[in-house]
Amino acid sequence: MDWLPPERYAAELEAETARFATAVSALPAYRVVPTCPEWTVKDLVNHVGTGHRYAALIIKTDQMQPYEVITAPADRTAWLADGARELNEAVEERGFHGRVWTWQPRHLIAGFWLRRMVHDLVVHRFDADPSGDPATDLAADGVADTLGTFEMFDRLSGEGETLRFVASDTGRAWHVTRTKPGIEWGERPGAAAEVTVTAPARDLVLILNRRMRPSAVEGERAVWESWWEGSRF
Repeated sequence: MDWLPPERYAAELEAETARFATAVSALPAYRVVPTCPEWTVKDLVNHVGTGHRYAALIIKTDQMQPYEVITAPADRTAWLADGARELNEAVEERGFHGRVWTWQPRHLIAGFWLRRMVHDLVVHRFDADPSGDPATDLAADGVADTLGTFEMFDRLSGEGETLRFVASDTGRAWHVTRTKPGIEWGERPGAAAEVTVTAPARDLVLILNRRMRPSAVEGERAVWESWWEGSRF
């Protein structure tokens, strides 16, 4: 498990939550979010704050819980900060490597939820404010986290098609194979693929999360378009 240190995720959760809160506080609650037009700013805030509380509840109870969206009060900034703090406290109490229920059977630890919520937050902070970049190592970790999330969805199953995502600012590269059960992936810098997408790590995270299209795609266009459509969740 090649993740960032536990304390790094805890710090990033609070820092990114503060940035997100600053961004949404400057926006009308019912403005449509351009990068996810099915949501308003209010929906985006509710999603982020609910996610942190939902993850904390799972860690505290060690079992799957029903997901119900919570509506943020008028003081969105304090509410968002409280949710991040609640999640960090739950992870600290259980222990980052403490066993808990998750939907990713390879990572049945409390730290899974903290890491997942950090990277979900990075993307939604971009939804609220496209300016500002996460640290390069955090962005690269976000690429891996997103691919790990994609393992759980059958929309990206395939017949052996291969794709390569290269971070131009770190030299790291992730190789993906679409198999019938789902995707298989790992860091394989020298592996060939039918499609190669090269961009800074931050942009790769946004591309994988459908917040932007790549400026250039090398290889089989049909393979890429199939991936792009399959990543629509």
